[in-house]
Amino acid sequence: MALGRKVIIYGASGYTGKLVAESLAHRQIPFYFAGRSREKLEKALGIVRERLGANAWKLDAEIVAADSTVEALVPLFGRCSIVINVAGPFMQVAWPILEAAFKANCHYLDTTGEQDWVRAIADKYGADFAAKGLLLAPATSFMWAAGALAAEVVLEDPEIDSLDILYQIDNGLPSEASTKSFLRMVCNDTSQYYLEQNQYKAWPNDVAHDVFVPYRNAKLRAHPWGGACEPVWLKGRVRNCKVLTAIGEHMIDPIIQAIRAFNAKSVGLDQAGREALSNAIADQISTGEPPKDDLDVQRGVIVVYGQGRTKTATYVMNLSAAYTWTGEISAESAKLILEGQLKRPGFQSAATAFSHRHLIRTFNALGFCSALPD
Repeated sequence: MALGRKVIIYGASGYTGKLVAESLAHRQIPFYFAGRSREKLEKALGIVRERLGANAWKLDAEIVAADSTVEALVPLFGRCSIVINVAGPFMQVAWPILEAAFKANCHYLDTTGEQDWVRAIADKYGADFAAKGLLLAPATSFMWAAGALAAEVVLEDPEIDSLDILYQIDNGLPSEASTKSFLRMVCNDTSQYYLEQNQYKAWPNDVAHDVFVPYRNAKLRAHPWGGACEPVWLKGRVRNCKVLTAIGEHMIDPIIQAIRAFNAKSVGLDQAGREALSNAIADQISTGEPPKDDLDVQRGVIVVYGQGRTKTATYVMNLSAAYTWTGEISAESAKLILEGQLKRPGFQSAATAFSHRHLIRTFNALGFCSALPD
């Protein structure tokens, strides 16, 4: 793909930034590899080059060190048309990055899983991005774009108006940034919501729910895991939408214990204190950057049950290597924008910004997910 350098990854030296860079390189899309520390960026890009191996010739990246202030980022973003932000926790650190993208007239994608961040930027910037013809697509990531893709398949039937979605992940190993990002949500019992009769209702934050996954004999336990973004994207389109995540039996008890510890220690704290406490708990849990995930180890299934007045529907989509796929969906979204295939600007999931069927077919061909039903 012969292009100028129109894409920038900000926060690129972390776990997810390296995956996005690798996926952009596979598509031969030139990009800026940006963040606050040149030393960390150089080390991270070296890892990307090693992973690419014989395909390292496809990598066309320019390192740029820049502070995460609007003043520093607007001139940098002005060189581009697409910002992929992977710096989180997003509600804590991403506001200047988003503001700079808007001022520089860039499409904005990020890899958040934070429901409150997604709601906040939709309210503040959704209409403004749409007016400029720009895409505002948070959570362009396994959580929660994958479930949105599967949901759109079920919603092809116009009679379906309610969705029950389950993510199931084998051998999940959250990165350090993801641990902080999700703990800041799950430790707040009024910031993870589902839809009931088109109204937001809060999940209890310290309860695990029994679920049953197709093709598994034993029941599993699941958690709202931040509430997900499908209820936000689908509000007004469906009456009801619940999302649970079976994050793995090896993780569920430590997560519940961490949430209950937070509940006990956070009494009387203001929001800044609560954010600092959830970060501190995450630091205790995190074991550093995990290895790159694997299609045969970190396997996943997304189950969508749909219901209308007179019928029900089911779609089960296998989608494995969730973190690597996050890099893939970010890079594929950038590719489609550059090719002029953006269907809807403004606040959108990747599933509605582009063709959900095209995306599923693309990732099936790449070996990440199951095929569409006949």
